Amino acid sequence: MNSCVSCAHGPAVETTPERSSSSLEPPNHVVALPRDTATLRSQLRDLIAILALPAVWSGRDAADIPEAVLEVLSSMLRLDLAYIRAADPAGSGPLETVRVQGRPDLASRGREIAGLLAEGTTDPDANQALVLPDPATGEPLRATRIALGLAGHTGVVIAASRRSSFPTPFERFLLQSITTQAEVALRNAALMTAVHHALHCEQVARADAEAANRAKDLLNEELERRVVERTSQLSLANQELRREIAERKRAEKALRGSEQRFRDYAETASDWLWETGQDHSFTRVSDEFTTLGIASRIGVTRWDLATDVEEEPEKWRLHVATLEAHQPFRGFVYRTASADGSVVYIAASGKPVFDADGRFLGYRGVSSDVTAAVRADQAEKALHQAQSELARVTRVTTLGELAASIAHEVNQPLAAIGADADACLNWLAADRPDLDSVREALTAIVKDGHRAGAVITRIRTLLARSPLAHEPCDLTEVIRDVLPLVGPEIGRHGVLLQMALAPDLPQVMGDRIQLQQVLLNLLLNAAEAMREVPPVRRRMVIRATADHRDDGPWAIVAVEDAGVGFGEAEAPRLFEAFYTTKPGGMGMGLSISRSIIDSHRGRLWATANVDHGATFHFALPAMR
Repeated sequence: MNSCVSCAHGPAVETTPERSSSSLEPPNHVVALPRDTATLRSQLRDLIAILALPAVWSGRDAADIPEAVLEVLSSMLRLDLAYIRAADPAGSGPLETVRVQGRPDLASRGREIAGLLAEGTTDPDANQALVLPDPATGEPLRATRIALGLAGHTGVVIAASRRSSFPTPFERFLLQSITTQAEVALRNAALMTAVHHALHCEQVARADAEAANRAKDLLNEELERRVVERTSQLSLANQELRREIAERKRAEKALRGSEQRFRDYAETASDWLWETGQDHSFTRVSDEFTTLGIASRIGVTRWDLATDVEEEPEKWRLHVATLEAHQPFRGFVYRTASADGSVVYIAASGKPVFDADGRFLGYRGVSSDVTAAVRADQAEKALHQAQSELARVTRVTTLGELAASIAHEVNQPLAAIGADADACLNWLAADRPDLDSVREALTAIVKDGHRAGAVITRIRTLLARSPLAHEPCDLTEVIRDVLPLVGPEIGRHGVLLQMALAPDLPQVMGDRIQLQQVLLNLLLNAAEAMREVPPVRRRMVIRATADHRDDGPWAIVAVEDAGVGFGEAEAPRLFEAFYTTKPGGMGMGLSISRSIIDSHRGRLWATANVDHGATFHFALPAMR
């Protein structure tokens, strides 16, 4: 930047020198290949429009060309400020034109700012990246300056935009190309001016020859000299035009190279491209399709190649309906077979294609091999199924350990039923039956029968092989359902059970049976941990509280015991599979419990109590 000019004339301008290029061919390190076909087509249209500019500007006056240049620059590059200064071929002074986007009333202010930049360079071939103030708002504009060379005279073109990415390499290439075309147009205008001047001179010479025959020879000699001079100028102009044509050919060659690069990228990509016609049969498939060992059969539909049409008819019905409605689709996965008979899963995405009249032509899209991802998903589902089966086996094992307690729980109502039935028979055998007592005894029989049936129902539910079903679940009810199963076992160990259940405990989304299994494991482990401690310490507490966090409410359940606890060395391994501190234990209860809580998007952990024993906690997010 010229610091003297900046201080003397107003707004500060930052400049950064860049490499200049007078060739129409974009350097490989400047112009990057477009990432999509639409961008490439837009750029090709811009370049074709630039090549047509000389024909559009042909015959125009030199004074009109700068305005036409700014019109092209503003519309093609979406500029906020455009300025051009060029020498007038007629010699009347420089041609200076400015355009401020949307604010014609600020033309003089824009001319002052841009004119300062035009006068601030001493190198006519310098291309510089600039920052200058917006004439309307004073905000910084990203700008660039291109030198304009015209037969010994130096002009300048300045383009500025609010976009932080301006100018992109391709925009700089377009700007250089348009500037080059402007130079050609101005030179042509200068040439025409010279030709017109020569003709005028010839007419004057002829008039002078007719008026003064004595000066005829001298005038003819002068005319011949001028014709030779003009011919030489025309020859130079023709040479310049041939050079411009050569440069255009080089630009076209570069464009073809860019097109070939894009084609190479498409052909070497991991995905493959396809096209279908109006009947949805394939009309074109890239060669990559055959690398999977799948025959590329032109003229068949997607469902002709698929092997899962009969297995998933609803999926294919919806897909065909989408195609018939001419709607785009994405990530449609179907199964097919390779040449060796192996299973291949394909994911396809497509977009409908219409002509200028809106007539449907078919689809274009891309497909990829997702066999690895699908098989990984299938393996994950199989793993979840195995974990569920293992959890069921653990439930069966746990109920086997509780067999004596369950038998005791069932025998109590059965014994009461027998006693009440004997009493009924005795009362009915009397001369005057005591019907009130009989009715009371029968009511007790019904109540005890329901009690025994409830125990059996709980056991059958825990043993059932049913799919996981996450639904609204009340943890308070889960706790109350488990207590009758473990109550006799806890009583047999002489454990005092206390409960502290919050009334505002939020509901959670989960599988009721799995959550019962987690609580059953924690209660039995707590009772087992207190088997060897003095009876006075055998106290177990079940707490259920609500915790309000940043991501919403959570329900927390804790089982606290006063047993033997665990040491620091054992803490990291408590939830490992097959790790146990109990004689004869399998070491799977806590591991399965953590897997269940993790699948519910919750957390299971253990803490050592200050005095004796340990507390196991699990937290689940509230239902949203």
